[in-house]
Amino acid sequence: MEKRSPLLILTLFAIAAFGINSVMFTELSYEMAATSGLSVDEVALVKVGFMITQVLGFIFTPILVRRLGTLMLLHAILLVGLASNLVLYWGGQQELVFTLTWLSSGFFMSMLMVVLNLYLLHFFEQRWLPAIIALTLVFSTLLSIGAYPWVVANIVEIFDWSLLCVVSAWLYFSALVIACIYNPKSIQIEAEAKSGCWFYLVFALTISLVVFLLMRGSYYNWFDSEWFVKASSIAAALTLLVVYYFVKTSPLNTASIQLHSKLKTNVFMYNAFLAGFAVMASNVLFTSFLKMALQYNNLNAGYAQLPAFYAMLGGMLVSVLVYYFRRPLADAVVPFGVVMIILSVHKFSQLPSFAGTESLSVPMMLRGFGVGLLNVSVTIAVLMYFQVGQRLEGIANFYLFRTIGGVIAGAVFSRVMQSHSAQAAGEIGRTLDDVNHAFGAYKNALSSTILTHGHLPNSALGMSQISSVVKEQATTLALSNSLLMFIISVFALAPILIIGKKLAAKREIH
Repeated sequence: MEKRSPLLILTLFAIAAFGINSVMFTELSYEMAATSGLSVDEVALVKVGFMITQVLGFIFTPILVRRLGTLMLLHAILLVGLASNLVLYWGGQQELVFTLTWLSSGFFMSMLMVVLNLYLLHFFEQRWLPAIIALTLVFSTLLSIGAYPWVVANIVEIFDWSLLCVVSAWLYFSALVIACIYNPKSIQIEAEAKSGCWFYLVFALTISLVVFLLMRGSYYNWFDSEWFVKASSIAAALTLLVVYYFVKTSPLNTASIQLHSKLKTNVFMYNAFLAGFAVMASNVLFTSFLKMALQYNNLNAGYAQLPAFYAMLGGMLVSVLVYYFRRPLADAVVPFGVVMIILSVHKFSQLPSFAGTESLSVPMMLRGFGVGLLNVSVTIAVLMYFQVGQRLEGIANFYLFRTIGGVIAGAVFSRVMQSHSAQAAGEIGRTLDDVNHAFGAYKNALSSTILTHGHLPNSALGMSQISSVVKEQATTLALSNSLLMFIISVFALAPILIIGKKLAAKREIH
């Protein structure tokens, strides 16, 4: 264990930097882009590109590992992480530098997760792995969701976002120094037959187009746009081509075919997809509720999410203990985590726009506990399931499916929010006339308030205030409806997982 300690420390340093960079891009992208002169729409495009390169990283990492080896890639990834943060610190004010830095970071951050998990699974004994996997998830996922937003907001309030680049650069540098001193052995990966080069290119083009359409669908107003319809048709045709080649013409002895030949493996991948969908969808909706309905700034929103982080740690602990002491019950933890998230979402959907901080604690803690149970238990179960020869593709595909689940969740609920906001605004607008006694009373109260503050009644000022209230109420209604849609979507997706697990169990018996 002592000889493996440097590897664990190296991993935690690198993953902590990974988590900070992820939160920087999700929480501070607009602040960072403002210094480089990028518009809001240009930042949105950079975010799309960042997600595309992340997905491509999971696709091409197995190929690069087999060709270059794990040790060379590990050093290269840490060097790129260090260089990216230094470049952002010194040259992030330039548009091109900012864009290229984040695009390259997306690709190498995906590679980092695959290579580090490959090292952990290879060098640590089975009895240590559940605890170690859970520990890495604290830095890569749980802190990113629950605590990093508050920490980052506090740092930006006092200092500048560039300080985070310094912290990440130091973490990557420390990991690189440990890697050079410790010099872990390169993991020998068995050579497997590969699909044709063109297959990977078509697959990369397909997945890139799909991610682009999912993340930019709201910009084109989805299928109301002729361009979007044509691009979606091309994406569908390419997807069918990839599936046909994969199923019918690909050599049967490729690593990917061998990995997905078992139903249980595919059930695990769907589990990863569902986990990514549930966690990311709930995170997007909760954050939107805090910032759009309750009008919280980044600092207050981050503080409100801290109870969720503490509950996540509790859920993580339960997942690890169940795996150690009641392993047959490990699968039962997953649906319990989903139920906790659904309960939290239901409680959030009942909150009004004037809800106080004390009303948020219970839903936040329910969600945090559910995320800890779901995310940690799924990750432990999936990563420890793969045999030695399947780990490389297995790890990469696990993160790929989880990421795609999150992307789809974001796309679905951005559309739901869009449609429900328009509908809610229309419904509220129809009630705003002098015939409505409640509205008349509100106008009179508003006029009195304006007078008490030393201003003459002003129709423009009054309508501006009314418009703000209408927008707030429409947003609250839209978010409440979106939260209910989340519950419905999870109930629709979950039976597939249950049926798949039962079929896989029957096949193993026979």
